[in-house]
Amino acid sequence: MRLDGKVALVSGSTRGIGRTVAEVFAAEGAKVMVSGRTVEKGEKIVQRIRDAGGDADFVRLDVSDETSVKAAIDATVDRFGSLTTLVNNAAPTEHISQTIKRLHEWTNEEWERILVGTLTGPMFWSCKHAIPHLIAAGGGSIINCSSGVAVRGISGHAAYAAGKGGMNSLSRSIATEYWREGIRCNTIIVGRIIINSKDAGPPPVGLLSHRPGLPSDITYAALWLAADESAFVTGSEVTVDGGQSVVGRYDEVTQTET
Repeated sequence: MRLDGKVALVSGSTRGIGRTVAEVFAAEGAKVMVSGRTVEKGEKIVQRIRDAGGDADFVRLDVSDETSVKAAIDATVDRFGSLTTLVNNAAPTEHISQTIKRLHEWTNEEWERILVGTLTGPMFWSCKHAIPHLIAAGGGSIINCSSGVAVRGISGHAAYAAGKGGMNSLSRSIATEYWREGIRCNTIIVGRIIINSKDAGPPPVGLLSHRPGLPSDITYAALWLAADESAFVTGSEVTVDGGQSVVGRYDEVTQTET
């Protein structure tokens, strides 16, 4: 198994991309802490993993609350004995989809809410509290789920683009600051992903692919970044978007999970 001996905390893993990451990581031998804001959903995912022979537990996590972020990280270490892999996947999806406007129309509250949910919480607080545990484990991998919106202009999503752009930059800073301690930090640039199979259909305009993107497409990129086979990869942005960035179209915001 590719992740034997790894202990992973996956934020926003009660559905969608995060759920698939948690299930595949566990199937590949990692001990996985499922996390999110909905306890019932999280516990169902944990049971699915356990029924399949994996080792998992659940902790409630709200990335907009630093106390919650630290508690989830501490709970992971308490439960499994260490932390080697951090997947920063959660984002305030509902706020992003409900706040689509040009820059001058944003209120300070709307701006701050999305920045906290996409950058301060999932990156600064998460990495700040996880890195000491990664150092204690002898190193590890931080995997950040970003968006093509951060590298291509898209109208109406200024705060989301700023948050994910900050995630990209901070990933490089972390890779530079902590390589001596054996910590790698990379970003996945995520294109539009179909979360529910009922939504599947022809790929959106602007893809060089015969199908829409699926959570598994992001999951297997994350699996590679978590595994030792990517040991020479750090400070990188891995683009998984069906060719959207090549064509230059980002018509829809990525569906990341809370």
